[in-house]
Amino acid sequence: MLKFLRQKTSLLTTLVLLTLAGQLNAHPHVWIDLRTKPVINDRGELLGLEQAWRFDPFYSLVLIEELEKGGAAEELEERYDQLAWEIVKNLNSVNFFTQGKAELMASQWAEVTESTLLKVGARIELRFFLPLVEPLLVKEATFSYQVYDPSYYIEMLHAKEGGLDRTGLKPTCELSLEVATPSPDLIQQALALDKTQVADDPQLGKYFAERVNLDCLE
Repeated sequence: MLKFLRQKTSLLTTLVLLTLAGQLNAHPHVWIDLRTKPVINDRGELLGLEQAWRFDPFYSLVLIEELEKGGAAEELEERYDQLAWEIVKNLNSVNFFTQGKAELMASQWAEVTESTLLKVGARIELRFFLPLVEPLLVKEATFSYQVYDPSYYIEMLHAKEGGLDRTGLKPTCELSLEVATPSPDLIQQALALDKTQVADDPQLGKYFAERVNLDCLE
């Protein structure tokens, strides 16, 4: 079994272990292209978010190489499943880096129970459904969310093509994305951090995070 699958650490620690030393010298060190889809039932309740995380080509290559050399070829699918399970176990504790708000209340997330890790071209993609603990009636409350790594070791931005999936939304619903506008000082702070350093601000990534707004108010 792969060495990193035996680590009882967060995904961030796993990324540190797998990223080759000396290749990068400023935050962020890993990039993820996001696709997100609000899932709404027939009663107009938001149930949660379908997400797909596509890792950058360099990190994907590291993962693919480790997975392929980790054992027999016929067990490769099992190793993908094992890594997906390990990621879910680690990231459930931080709600998969997803911060949601309905009106002025923070939203509660339930645990992800299923995920899929697969190779898409030359890149690795993780797919999962992040459910709300309690469904939200979207005609009565606006909802917004951000997906970001607080340390900004990973940059997580919606893909330019298909990053927001509006499938299943009623015509009266609007799904929009706000681009982050970090100050020059924050940008310089991130650039000054090497891969072994942690920012003084534990929420550095928040200032670089996009916000998605869902508005179905009637």
